[in-house]
Amino acid sequence: MPSQPHLWPLDEDGLVVIPLRLYLLILLLLRPIVSWVLALTMPEQKGEMLAFFYPEQQQFWLACLLAIPTVLLCVALTQRRPKGQAGWFRLWRWGKWLLLLNLIPDLLLTIRALPPYVAVEQPWLLLAPSLLFVAGLWLVRSRRLPLIFSEWPEPAGAKH
Repeated sequence: MPSQPHLWPLDEDGLVVIPLRLYLLILLLLRPIVSWVLALTMPEQKGEMLAFFYPEQQQFWLACLLAIPTVLLCVALTQRRPKGQAGWFRLWRWGKWLLLLNLIPDLLLTIRALPPYVAVEQPWLLLAPSLLFVAGLWLVRSRRLPLIFSEWPEPAGAKH
C-alpha cells in the first residue's frame, strides 16, 4: 500500500483514520492503570486482583509510572479534533516515540517478572510480552503512523 495520505480512509475532520490497532496498543500499555481501576471497582478483592497481575507492589507502581507517557498521549488524542486544544499537538507529534518509550521498558520489565518455567506452568503469562513484541514491530514498521502523528486538525472556524 503506498504511503500517500489520500489512499487511507479519512475521518470527518479530513485526517487519516486512527487504526484500531493503535487503540488496542494504547489499551495494552495502559494495563496497569486499567487493572487499578478494575481493582478499585471491587473493593473486597482489590489486593487479590492487583496481586494476580503484579505479584510485587513495586512492579505495579513502576508499571504505572511507565504508563504516564501513554496517559498523556491519550489526553492529546482526545484533543485531536477541530475544537480541541492545539497545544497538545506538540506532544502528539512525538506519539510514536512516546509509545516506544513506554513499550520497550514495559516489555523488558514484563519479561523480567516472568516466573521460572512459565511456558510449562503458566503459559498465559506469555501473552503480554508476545503482544508487546508484536506491537513494537508494528510501531517501528508502520507507514501510516508517522502520517497520523504528523496530522492535526485546523481549529474550528479557521478559513482555508
